[in-house]
Amino acid sequence: MMNKIFAAACLLAAGTMLWGQADEAKLREAMKQIGPTCSGLAKKIAAKDDSAATDAKKLQGWFGDVHKFWKAKAAADGVTFSESAAAEFKTISEQAAAGKWDDAGASFKKATATCGGCHGVHREKAADGSWKVK
Repeated sequence: MMNKIFAAACLLAAGTMLWGQADEAKLREAMKQIGPTCSGLAKKIAAKDDSAATDAKKLQGWFGDVHKFWKAKAAADGVTFSESAAAEFKTISEQAAAGKWDDAGASFKKATATCGGCHGVHREKAADGSWKVK
């Protein structure tokens, strides 16, 4: 009987670890899209490129995924960071669509400061140079 209980506990622990790894993989995938899109958005805002609104809307959606990750981890600060970033990118999308480029630039600075705040708290560099979630 003890062996069955131990086996069940091991399976539950392994399943929990794999679930957490899957969640982290989703976060990494979102971040791989967020980084280059965010860099491109800065250039598009500076160039007053109308496609900036579309990129900002994509970023808003990806931060919805990031929000789900932090909510599942019960990391209140991560939830707040991701909500703030999503809201700021929504604002940027609206400002860019309206041709309010100076406002979009100011909002972009706020959004990236939010990103930096979360990275400072929840990201650490591994010995191999990769990044991992804290």
